[in-house]
Amino acid sequence: MTPARGTVYLVAGTEATDRAEALSEALTTDGATAEAVRDTSVVQDRLSDGDVRGVVISDDGDYDGVAVFEELRATGAEIPIVLVATDPEPDRVTEALRTGITDYVTAETPASLLAAKLEAYATRWPTDWRVGAIQWDDISSGVSHDAKNPLNVVMGRLDLLDIGEPHEDALLRSVRRVETLLTDLSRIGSIACPVSETDSLSLADVAREVWAAGSYEDATLELSTDASIDAEHDRLQLLLRELFDNAVTHSEKPVTVTIGDTDSGFYVADDGPGIPEADRDEVFDQGFGTTRDGEGYGLFLVDTAARAHGWTVSVGESESGGTRIDVTAA
Repeated sequence: MTPARGTVYLVAGTEATDRAEALSEALTTDGATAEAVRDTSVVQDRLSDGDVRGVVISDDGDYDGVAVFEELRATGAEIPIVLVATDPEPDRVTEALRTGITDYVTAETPASLLAAKLEAYATRWPTDWRVGAIQWDDISSGVSHDAKNPLNVVMGRLDLLDIGEPHEDALLRSVRRVETLLTDLSRIGSIACPVSETDSLSLADVAREVWAAGSYEDATLELSTDASIDAEHDRLQLLLRELFDNAVTHSEKPVTVTIGDTDSGFYVADDGPGIPEADRDEVFDQGFGTTRDGEGYGLFLVDTAARAHGWTVSVGESESGGTRIDVTAA
């Protein structure tokens, strides 16, 4: 696949537009041009024309390239977006790439190299994690919805059949496991999209909400935190719910779950059997599980929800010898 004839790459902001003529000459696709747009607010209107395959935005002086990127992605723009600056600070480049910027180049980058990058980005499966997450959400939700229809037919037919033990229970259990997997597939797609808006939330209040809804019989929640955290409410709930479920499911005795503060975030600990040290490097991997009933997606969902916030998670041993999950949010 190659860029179409008449492909346009917009260059917006003073630093970028100064390169428009040289970039147009360097583009190798027949009829491709670089169109200078002085005002970044015009970019969004131009995208509606349908011929724009990439955008280069200044990130110097009066132009906040990351903010423009956020605005474009918020409106559903899926094209590659590259920032350019004369002498960018390393921390700024790191911030931009973590946000999802397709690439960050300096003003000294040759026009031929920038042209080659743009034409490559315009033809490949997007590596921008925001676009990828949105597309994955669409795919996984569609697959989950379509696959559950025939499963409902199977369940209905099983209700009409007199198969008898032990086959009936085994069949029903297998169908329900597939339904659970499809639900998890859809959930992964929906929570993987980067968090764009957060609220200052009381960690203790959200934990109480999740605990009350979970009806964790014979388990106890202890709160050693009065901290607030900037997070998206639904995904913070999901993260805590999966950690609570994990603690209760893996303990054969009544378990106590504790939430407390750290210098860089918070932790969720329990007094259950703990996670063997040999398994700790794998517990957040997709499909890793230690119980027959589980599908190994609980802690994977925790990691996915955390990464969507820009957080990291790690596992260790609690003071009582159980499991401690640390969430680093700073």
